[in-house]
Amino acid sequence: MTTESNPKPVRKTLGLTGITINAMALTAPGAFLWLLYQVQAAASFDGVADIWPGVLLALLSAMITALSFGELARRYPEAGFRSAYHFADRFFARQKNPRNKFLARLGKFATGWAAHLYYWIYPGVLAAFMGILADYLLRYFGYQPTVFGEALLVAAFSAFVGFLALRGITGTTTTSVVLNTVQLITLLIFAILAIAFRLINPASFSTSEWVYPSAASILLPHSVDGVIFQAVLAMILMVGFESSTALGASASNAQRDVPRGAILALVIQGLFAYLVGYFVAGLALNVQIDAAVSHAPLGDLALQFGEILLGGYGTTLMVFFGFTVAIALLGGALTAINNGVRISFAMALDDEMPDVLGFLHPKYATPYNTVILLSTVCAIIGSAGIIGGLPVLMGIVLASNLGAFLLYALLCLLTIVTFMGDSSFNVFRHLLFPLIGLAVNIGLVVAAAKIGLTAGGVITQASMIALGIAVTWFVVSVAFYFVKRK
Repeated sequence: MTTESNPKPVRKTLGLTGITINAMALTAPGAFLWLLYQVQAAASFDGVADIWPGVLLALLSAMITALSFGELARRYPEAGFRSAYHFADRFFARQKNPRNKFLARLGKFATGWAAHLYYWIYPGVLAAFMGILADYLLRYFGYQPTVFGEALLVAAFSAFVGFLALRGITGTTTTSVVLNTVQLITLLIFAILAIAFRLINPASFSTSEWVYPSAASILLPHSVDGVIFQAVLAMILMVGFESSTALGASASNAQRDVPRGAILALVIQGLFAYLVGYFVAGLALNVQIDAAVSHAPLGDLALQFGEILLGGYGTTLMVFFGFTVAIALLGGALTAINNGVRISFAMALDDEMPDVLGFLHPKYATPYNTVILLSTVCAIIGSAGIIGGLPVLMGIVLASNLGAFLLYALLCLLTIVTFMGDSSFNVFRHLLFPLIGLAVNIGLVVAAAKIGLTAGGVITQASMIALGIAVTWFVVSVAFYFVKRK
């Protein structure tokens, strides 16, 4: 799993295509809107959910951060399996002045723990999504899972992913190619059917019976608060580009291809997958589907396409789409757990986390205690997400995204301090763009917190849950910091 834990040298065979494809493994293009759509539809202001503009804003935020990330990846191409945490570690190692060293160490610690808030909750979100998908399919076929049954589904999924991670299975480039190809083809099929459903209108819906009466109503924002809050929710679709540093050890030219691969991954999964996916979903959405209530609004749309447009193939189409989403969730969860384990392992070796997280399995050479702990956390968070309903599900999504925003803000700040005074300093790449990224990431978090806590209903409940998780995480990290200092 890591260069430290793997006795065999890593072959440097990955080029730009391989890095891009692997960087997209965390959020398979188009797949996650199947299950996130309910959460997004519930976050409506003035009766309208500004989903598409929010996804666009999230993409722009991720892109501006990726520019700073690219500069750090060029400076430290040896980051390898330590991921973005390595950047802060290298900056810390360069400091000689005691005061600067203290501040750098604090920044390094904060970077690692922000990454944990993101990477340790994200697998639980995916586990919850898998449980919701399984529950949706079982109920469609006439089964009625109990609360215990739902939790058992999530726990079994978490245990299986943990088992794969424990054995050092991380997925191959070939697997990533197949996974992403299937997702893009599925998205293309869905887009064609959605556009045909709107244009042909086989159900004879009137203009008022379409949720979005026109294409412009999908694309144009209706509320500033709505766009900001939707952007914070949609960040879960864009995360993962920073994990491409983990591919540096396998890259034939990490300094050149890791930054490019991160940008390309964002372009493909954000611009050509999710923006298209959300647009066509909005075109086809109609009053017969309550997107804020249905566990899988796009599954309901697939049933409509198959039954009404294709003449009775609704179940076949829905199951096919559901299967591709399940495969994407499995691949994404395995990638997320592996990334989280790598960072925990690296921090344990640096004495920034409990030493027990750095112990290696005698046979598989993986940090088995970390894998077991993260799999357990994944099962707990995932079970809470499915049992607690929409407020808890939205809350854990927001908490995970909060960690991502904080990590990205720190990466922008790290870019500035790394290159300030350096002979290669460029005012645009190393100051202006990172400052914009820092302001956007922090600004979205602060604005979304203010909006969420005053909006009322499920949005406020979810925001309070997310802030509660974040505060708990902060207290634990600060306590551990002072324990280690002693």
